[in-house]
Amino acid sequence: MTDAAAYIERFGSLGRPRTCNPPVNNQKIALRRKLLRWYNTHRRQLPWRDSHDPYRICVSEVMLQQTRVQAVIPYYEKFLSLFPDVQTLAASEERALLACWSGLGYYSRARNLRKAAQQMVRDWGGQFPKDYAEALRLPGVGDYTARAVLSIAYGIPLAVLDGNVARVLSRLYARKEDFRSHAGKEKFLRLADSLLAPRRPGDFNQALMELGATVCLPAQPRCGECPLQRHCLAYAREEVDKYPPPRRTAKPRVRRFVAALVQDSAGRCLLVRRPRSAPWMGGFWELPMWEQDGPDPPPLEIHCIPKEAIVLGRLLGRLRHSITSNHLRINVHEGFLRGRALPPRARWVLPSRMDHLPVTTITRKAFRLRPASTIGRPTEVSI
Repeated sequence: MTDAAAYIERFGSLGRPRTCNPPVNNQKIALRRKLLRWYNTHRRQLPWRDSHDPYRICVSEVMLQQTRVQAVIPYYEKFLSLFPDVQTLAASEERALLACWSGLGYYSRARNLRKAAQQMVRDWGGQFPKDYAEALRLPGVGDYTARAVLSIAYGIPLAVLDGNVARVLSRLYARKEDFRSHAGKEKFLRLADSLLAPRRPGDFNQALMELGATVCLPAQPRCGECPLQRHCLAYAREEVDKYPPPRRTAKPRVRRFVAALVQDSAGRCLLVRRPRSAPWMGGFWELPMWEQDGPDPPPLEIHCIPKEAIVLGRLLGRLRHSITSNHLRINVHEGFLRGRALPPRARWVLPSRMDHLPVTTITRKAFRLRPASTIGRPTEVSI
Protein backbone atom coordinates (compact mmCIF):
# COMPACT_ATOMS: atom_id res chain seq x y z
CA MET A 1 0.00 0.00 0.00
CA THR A 2 1.34 3.46 -0.93
CA ASP A 3 1.85 6.18 1.70
CA ALA A 4 -1.12 8.09 0.24
CA ALA A 5 -3.38 5.05 0.32
CA ALA A 6 -2.31 4.25 3.88
CA TYR A 7 -3.07 7.82 4.95
CA ILE A 8 -6.58 7.87 3.52
CA GLU A 9 -7.19 4.32 4.82
CA ARG A 10 -6.58 5.53 8.34
CA PHE A 11 -7.77 9.13 8.36
CA GLY A 12 -9.74 9.98 5.22
CA SER A 13 -9.42 13.46 3.70
CA LEU A 14 -10.94 15.14 6.75
CA GLY A 15 -7.72 14.46 8.63
CA ARG A 16 -9.23 12.49 11.53
CA PRO A 17 -9.62 8.75 12.22
CA ARG A 18 -12.58 6.97 10.63
CA THR A 19 -14.79 4.53 12.39
CA CYS A 20 -15.04 2.52 9.22
CA ASN A 21 -13.68 2.46 5.70
CA PRO A 22 -16.49 1.72 3.26
CA PRO A 23 -15.46 -0.18 0.14
CA VAL A 24 -15.05 1.71 -3.11
CA ASN A 25 -17.56 0.39 -5.63
CA ASN A 26 -17.02 -0.08 -9.35
CA GLN A 27 -19.03 2.99 -10.23
CA LYS A 28 -16.69 5.26 -8.28
CA ILE A 29 -13.65 3.61 -9.87
CA ALA A 30 -15.16 4.22 -13.31
CA LEU A 31 -15.97 7.82 -12.39
CA ARG A 32 -12.39 8.47 -11.26
CA ARG A 33 -10.95 7.00 -14.44
CA LYS A 34 -13.26 9.00 -16.69
CA LEU A 35 -12.57 12.26 -14.89
CA LEU A 36 -8.79 11.80 -14.84
CA ARG A 37 -8.76 10.74 -18.48
CA TRP A 38 -10.75 13.85 -19.38
CA TYR A 39 -8.43 16.04 -17.31
CA ASN A 40 -5.33 14.64 -19.00
CA THR A 41 -6.74 15.65 -22.38
CA HIS A 42 -8.73 18.82 -21.76
CA ARG A 43 -7.11 20.67 -18.88
CA ARG A 44 -6.05 24.25 -19.52
CA GLN A 45 -2.37 25.03 -19.78
CA LEU A 46 -1.80 27.23 -16.75
CA PRO A 47 1.61 28.37 -15.44
CA TRP A 48 1.19 26.66 -12.06
CA ARG A 49 0.03 23.34 -13.50
CA ASP A 50 2.43 20.39 -13.44
CA SER A 51 4.43 22.00 -10.64
CA HIS A 52 5.01 20.14 -7.40
CA ASP A 53 6.78 23.08 -5.74
CA PRO A 54 4.63 23.82 -2.66
CA TYR A 55 5.66 27.50 -2.69
CA ARG A 56 4.48 28.07 -6.27
CA ILE A 57 1.29 26.10 -5.64
CA CYS A 58 0.58 28.09 -2.48
CA VAL A 59 1.09 31.39 -4.32
CA SER A 60 -1.31 30.33 -7.08
CA GLU A 61 -3.98 29.12 -4.67
CA VAL A 62 -3.85 32.33 -2.64
CA MET A 63 -4.07 34.47 -5.79
CA LEU A 64 -6.98 32.44 -7.15
CA GLN A 65 -9.10 33.12 -4.08
CA GLN A 66 -11.98 35.33 -5.32
CA THR A 67 -10.13 36.14 -8.56
CA ARG A 68 -10.60 34.82 -12.10
CA VAL A 69 -7.90 32.58 -13.57
CA GLN A 70 -7.15 34.80 -16.57
CA ALA A 71 -6.73 37.83 -14.31
CA VAL A 72 -4.30 35.95 -12.07
CA ILE A 73 -1.87 34.69 -14.75
CA PRO A 74 0.11 37.93 -15.37
CA TYR A 75 0.25 38.68 -11.65
CA TYR A 76 1.46 35.17 -10.88
CA GLU A 77 4.27 35.38 -13.43
CA LYS A 78 5.34 38.85 -12.27
CA PHE A 79 5.18 37.78 -8.62
CA LEU A 80 7.47 34.80 -9.15
CA SER A 81 9.93 36.90 -11.14
CA LEU A 82 10.26 39.22 -8.12
CA PHE A 83 9.83 36.64 -5.34
CA PRO A 84 11.03 33.33 -6.83
CA ASP A 85 11.21 31.45 -3.53
CA VAL A 86 9.92 31.55 0.01
CA GLN A 87 13.15 33.07 1.37
CA THR A 88 12.96 36.03 -1.02
CA LEU A 89 9.33 36.67 -0.13
CA ALA A 90 10.03 36.41 3.60
CA ALA A 91 12.81 39.03 3.33
CA SER A 92 10.80 41.41 1.11
CA GLU A 93 9.50 44.84 2.07
CA GLU A 94 5.75 45.17 2.34
CA ARG A 95 5.74 48.18 0.01
CA ALA A 96 7.37 46.19 -2.80
CA LEU A 97 4.98 43.30 -2.23
CA LEU A 98 1.87 45.48 -2.34
CA ALA A 99 3.14 47.31 -5.43
CA CYS A 100 3.48 43.94 -7.18
CA TRP A 101 0.00 42.90 -6.00
CA SER A 102 -1.60 46.24 -6.85
CA GLY A 103 -4.70 45.72 -8.98
CA LEU A 104 -5.30 42.12 -7.92
CA GLY A 105 -7.48 43.12 -4.96
CA TYR A 106 -8.06 41.60 -1.51
CA TYR A 107 -4.67 42.84 -0.33
CA SER A 108 -4.75 41.06 3.01
CA ARG A 109 -3.93 37.94 0.95
CA ALA A 110 -0.56 39.43 0.01
CA ARG A 111 0.27 40.48 3.56
CA ASN A 112 -0.67 37.07 4.94
CA LEU A 113 1.34 35.31 2.22
CA ARG A 114 4.43 37.24 3.29
CA LYS A 115 3.78 36.45 6.95
CA ALA A 116 3.34 32.77 6.06
CA ALA A 117 6.67 32.81 4.20
CA GLN A 118 8.37 34.30 7.25
CA GLN A 119 6.86 31.60 9.46
CA MET A 120 7.94 28.84 7.05
CA VAL A 121 11.51 30.19 7.08
CA ARG A 122 11.50 30.52 10.86
CA ASP A 123 9.77 27.26 11.84
CA TRP A 124 10.03 24.81 8.93
CA GLY A 125 13.30 25.52 7.17
CA GLY A 126 11.61 27.40 4.32
CA GLN A 127 9.25 24.52 3.48
CA PHE A 128 5.48 24.34 3.47
CA PRO A 129 4.66 21.96 6.37
CA LYS A 130 3.45 18.51 5.37
CA ASP A 131 1.17 18.17 8.37
CA TYR A 132 -2.40 19.40 7.85
CA ALA A 133 -2.75 20.88 11.35
CA GLU A 134 0.60 22.66 11.07
CA ALA A 135 -0.34 24.05 7.65
CA LEU A 136 -3.45 25.63 9.17
CA ARG A 137 -1.21 27.61 11.51
CA LEU A 138 0.18 29.61 8.60
CA PRO A 139 -1.34 33.12 8.27
CA GLY A 140 -3.93 33.22 5.51
CA VAL A 141 -3.91 29.45 4.99
CA GLY A 142 -7.36 28.06 5.60
CA ASP A 143 -8.89 24.64 5.14
CA TYR A 144 -9.13 24.81 1.35
CA THR A 145 -5.60 26.17 0.75
CA ALA A 146 -4.03 23.63 3.10
CA ARG A 147 -5.80 20.74 1.36
CA ALA A 148 -4.94 22.01 -2.11
CA VAL A 149 -1.23 22.50 -1.42
CA LEU A 150 -0.81 19.24 0.49
CA SER A 151 -2.61 17.16 -2.14
CA ILE A 152 -0.97 18.76 -5.20
CA ALA A 153 2.55 19.25 -3.84
CA TYR A 154 2.92 16.20 -1.59
CA GLY A 155 0.31 13.75 -2.85
CA ILE A 156 -1.45 13.61 0.52
CA PRO A 157 -5.03 12.41 -0.07
CA LEU A 158 -7.02 15.39 1.16
CA ALA A 159 -10.14 16.31 -0.80
CA VAL A 160 -10.71 19.99 -1.58
CA LEU A 161 -13.97 21.89 -1.58
CA ASP A 162 -14.53 25.16 -3.37
CA GLY A 163 -17.43 26.60 -5.33
CA ASN A 164 -16.62 24.66 -8.49
CA VAL A 165 -16.24 21.33 -6.69
CA ALA A 166 -19.42 21.91 -4.67
CA ARG A 167 -21.40 22.64 -7.84
CA VAL A 168 -20.20 19.42 -9.50
CA LEU A 169 -21.01 17.36 -6.40
CA SER A 170 -24.38 19.06 -5.93
CA ARG A 171 -25.46 18.03 -9.43
CA LEU A 172 -23.75 14.66 -9.38
CA TYR A 173 -25.60 13.60 -6.23
CA ALA A 174 -28.61 15.99 -6.48
CA ARG A 175 -27.78 17.58 -3.12
CA LYS A 176 -29.25 20.96 -2.16
CA GLU A 177 -27.29 21.72 1.00
CA ASP A 178 -25.35 24.99 1.15
CA PHE A 179 -21.69 23.96 1.10
CA ARG A 180 -20.77 27.18 2.94
CA SER A 181 -22.68 26.12 6.05
CA HIS A 182 -20.88 23.95 8.57
CA ALA A 183 -23.20 20.97 8.08
CA GLY A 184 -23.18 21.35 4.30
CA LYS A 185 -19.40 21.56 4.16
CA GLU A 186 -19.05 18.37 6.17
CA LYS A 187 -21.41 16.50 3.84
CA PHE A 188 -19.78 17.72 0.65
CA LEU A 189 -16.29 17.00 1.97
CA ARG A 190 -17.30 13.43 2.73
CA LEU A 191 -18.67 13.08 -0.80
CA ALA A 192 -15.42 14.47 -2.22
CA ASP A 193 -13.46 12.20 0.12
CA SER A 194 -15.34 9.12 -1.09
CA LEU A 195 -14.52 9.94 -4.72
CA LEU A 196 -10.88 10.92 -4.23
CA ALA A 197 -8.32 8.97 -6.21
CA PRO A 198 -5.77 8.08 -3.50
CA ARG A 199 -2.89 7.59 -5.94
CA ARG A 200 -3.48 10.90 -7.74
CA PRO A 201 -5.20 13.15 -5.20
CA GLY A 202 -3.72 16.38 -6.56
CA ASP A 203 -4.73 15.64 -10.13
CA PHE A 204 -8.18 14.48 -9.04
CA ASN A 205 -8.79 17.65 -7.02
CA GLN A 206 -7.68 19.81 -9.92
CA ALA A 207 -9.82 17.76 -12.31
CA LEU A 208 -12.98 18.35 -10.27
CA MET A 209 -12.20 22.07 -10.06
CA GLU A 210 -11.45 22.21 -13.78
CA LEU A 211 -14.70 20.44 -14.60
CA GLY A 212 -16.66 22.99 -12.57
CA ALA A 213 -14.76 25.92 -14.09
CA THR A 214 -15.05 24.92 -17.75
CA VAL A 215 -17.95 22.44 -18.21
CA CYS A 216 -20.26 22.24 -15.18
CA LEU A 217 -20.88 25.99 -15.29
CA PRO A 218 -23.30 27.86 -13.01
CA ALA A 219 -25.42 28.89 -16.01
CA GLN A 220 -25.74 26.98 -19.27
CA PRO A 221 -23.60 23.99 -18.25
CA ARG A 222 -22.11 21.99 -21.12
CA CYS A 223 -23.58 18.65 -20.14
CA GLY A 224 -22.91 17.20 -23.61
CA GLU A 225 -19.17 17.61 -22.97
CA CYS A 226 -19.16 16.26 -19.42
CA PRO A 227 -17.27 13.01 -18.82
CA LEU A 228 -19.50 12.31 -15.80
CA GLN A 229 -22.82 12.76 -17.58
CA ARG A 230 -23.86 9.11 -17.14
CA HIS A 231 -23.17 9.33 -13.39
CA CYS A 232 -25.01 12.63 -12.82
CA LEU A 233 -28.29 12.31 -10.93
CA ALA A 234 -29.39 15.89 -11.69
CA TYR A 235 -28.86 15.27 -15.42
CA ALA A 236 -30.80 12.02 -15.28
CA ARG A 237 -33.70 13.86 -13.63
CA GLU A 238 -33.43 16.75 -16.12
CA GLU A 239 -33.00 19.10 -13.17
CA VAL A 240 -29.47 20.38 -13.66
CA ASP A 241 -30.66 23.99 -13.42
CA LYS A 242 -31.99 23.33 -9.90
CA TYR A 243 -28.60 22.43 -8.46
CA PRO A 244 -27.12 23.96 -6.49
CA PRO A 245 -30.07 26.10 -5.35
CA PRO A 246 -29.50 29.87 -5.69
CA ARG A 247 -28.04 31.72 -2.74
CA ARG A 248 -29.41 34.88 -1.27
CA THR A 249 -26.89 37.61 -1.97
CA ALA A 250 -26.55 41.04 -0.46
CA LYS A 251 -28.19 43.81 -2.47
CA PRO A 252 -25.49 45.92 -4.15
CA ARG A 253 -25.03 49.36 -2.67
CA VAL A 254 -24.26 52.27 -5.01
CA ARG A 255 -21.87 54.81 -3.46
CA ARG A 256 -20.87 58.08 -5.10
CA PHE A 257 -17.48 59.75 -4.75
CA VAL A 258 -15.51 62.74 -5.92
CA ALA A 259 -11.79 62.36 -6.62
CA ALA A 260 -9.29 65.17 -7.22
CA LEU A 261 -6.44 64.72 -9.69
CA VAL A 262 -3.92 67.34 -8.58
CA GLN A 263 -0.76 67.94 -10.65
CA ASP A 264 2.12 70.32 -10.10
CA SER A 265 4.19 72.11 -12.75
CA ALA A 266 6.61 69.15 -12.91
CA GLY A 267 3.81 66.73 -13.83
CA ARG A 268 3.76 65.05 -10.42
CA CYS A 269 0.43 63.99 -8.94
CA LEU A 270 -0.71 64.37 -5.37
CA LEU A 271 -1.40 61.09 -3.58
CA VAL A 272 -2.48 60.44 -0.02
CA ARG A 273 -2.00 57.26 1.94
CA ARG A 274 -4.87 55.39 3.53
CA PRO A 275 -4.48 54.50 7.20
CA ARG A 276 -3.33 50.90 7.75
CA SER A 277 -6.50 50.37 9.78
CA ALA A 278 -8.74 51.28 6.82
CA PRO A 279 -11.35 48.60 5.95
CA TRP A 280 -10.35 48.79 2.27
CA MET A 281 -6.76 48.65 1.05
CA GLY A 282 -5.13 49.95 4.20
CA GLY A 283 -1.72 51.50 3.56
CA PHE A 284 -2.35 52.06 -0.16
CA TRP A 285 -1.84 55.37 -1.96
CA GLU A 286 -4.73 57.06 -3.76
CA LEU A 287 -6.03 60.35 -5.11
CA PRO A 288 -7.73 62.64 -2.59
CA MET A 289 -11.30 61.34 -2.57
CA TRP A 290 -14.57 62.04 -0.74
CA GLU A 291 -17.88 60.27 -0.56
CA GLN A 292 -20.92 62.28 -1.61
CA ASP A 293 -24.11 62.19 0.43
CA GLY A 294 -26.34 65.14 -0.25
CA PRO A 295 -25.23 68.78 0.03
CA ASP A 296 -22.86 68.21 2.96
CA PRO A 297 -21.02 64.94 2.36
CA PRO A 298 -19.48 63.33 5.42
CA PRO A 299 -15.84 62.27 5.11
CA LEU A 300 -15.29 58.70 3.99
CA GLU A 301 -14.27 56.53 6.93
CA ILE A 302 -10.89 55.87 5.30
CA HIS A 303 -10.35 59.45 4.14
CA CYS A 304 -7.11 61.12 5.17
CA ILE A 305 -7.15 64.65 3.72
CA PRO A 306 -9.65 67.47 4.44
CA LYS A 307 -11.69 68.48 1.41
CA GLU A 308 -11.03 72.14 2.22
CA ALA A 309 -7.41 71.64 1.18
CA ILE A 310 -8.41 71.00 -2.46
CA VAL A 311 -9.94 73.31 -5.05
CA LEU A 312 -11.88 71.36 -7.67
CA GLY A 313 -12.07 72.34 -11.33
CA ARG A 314 -13.37 70.80 -14.51
CA LEU A 315 -14.71 67.27 -14.67
CA LEU A 316 -12.16 64.97 -16.33
CA GLY A 317 -14.31 61.85 -16.47
CA ARG A 318 -16.37 59.30 -14.59
CA LEU A 319 -15.26 55.91 -13.33
CA ARG A 320 -17.01 52.80 -12.10
CA HIS A 321 -15.46 50.34 -9.69
CA SER A 322 -16.81 47.54 -7.49
CA ILE A 323 -15.53 46.37 -4.11
CA THR A 324 -17.48 43.35 -2.82
CA SER A 325 -21.14 44.51 -2.80
CA ASN A 326 -20.24 48.21 -3.07
CA HIS A 327 -20.66 49.71 -6.54
CA LEU A 328 -18.62 52.91 -6.65
CA ARG A 329 -19.35 55.79 -9.01
CA ILE A 330 -16.48 58.29 -9.04
CA ASN A 331 -16.41 61.73 -10.65
CA VAL A 332 -12.78 62.63 -11.29
CA HIS A 333 -12.09 66.39 -11.29
CA GLU A 334 -8.98 68.35 -12.04
CA GLY A 335 -7.82 69.66 -8.69
CA PHE A 336 -5.48 72.26 -7.20
CA LEU A 337 -3.88 72.30 -3.77
CA ARG A 338 -4.95 75.25 -1.65
CA GLY A 339 -1.75 76.66 -0.17
CA ARG A 340 1.76 75.26 -0.39
CA ALA A 341 1.92 72.94 2.61
CA LEU A 342 1.25 69.26 1.91
CA PRO A 343 -1.53 67.74 3.99
CA PRO A 344 -0.61 64.90 6.38
CA ARG A 345 0.20 61.56 4.73
CA ALA A 346 0.41 63.19 1.30
CA ARG A 347 3.24 63.25 -1.26
CA TRP A 348 3.96 64.20 -4.86
CA VAL A 349 4.53 61.20 -7.15
CA LEU A 350 5.70 61.05 -10.75
CA PRO A 351 3.44 58.82 -12.86
CA SER A 352 6.54 56.88 -13.95
CA ARG A 353 7.11 55.92 -10.29
CA MET A 354 3.63 54.52 -9.77
CA ASP A 355 4.77 50.93 -10.22
CA HIS A 356 7.04 51.28 -7.18
CA LEU A 357 4.17 52.11 -4.81
CA PRO A 358 1.04 50.24 -3.76
CA VAL A 359 -1.57 52.36 -5.55
CA THR A 360 -5.31 51.70 -5.64
CA THR A 361 -6.92 50.50 -8.85
CA ILE A 362 -9.25 53.52 -8.83
CA THR A 363 -6.22 55.80 -8.87
CA ARG A 364 -4.61 53.91 -11.74
CA LYS A 365 -7.84 54.26 -13.72
CA ALA A 366 -8.07 57.96 -12.89
CA PHE A 367 -4.48 58.60 -14.01
CA ARG A 368 -5.55 57.78 -17.57
CA LEU A 369 -7.80 60.86 -17.43
CA ARG A 370 -5.09 63.29 -16.36
CA PRO A 371 -4.73 66.43 -18.49
CA ALA A 372 -1.53 66.98 -20.46
CA SER A 373 -1.06 70.48 -19.06
CA THR A 374 -1.69 72.19 -15.74
CA ILE A 375 -1.64 75.73 -17.19
CA GLY A 376 -4.48 77.90 -16.00
CA ARG A 377 -6.41 77.75 -12.78
CA PRO A 378 -10.03 76.63 -13.12
CA THR A 379 -12.97 78.22 -11.49
CA GLU A 380 -13.56 76.73 -8.05
CA VAL A 381 -16.57 74.46 -7.82
CA SER A 382 -18.38 73.02 -4.84
CA ILE A 383 -18.64 69.36 -3.94
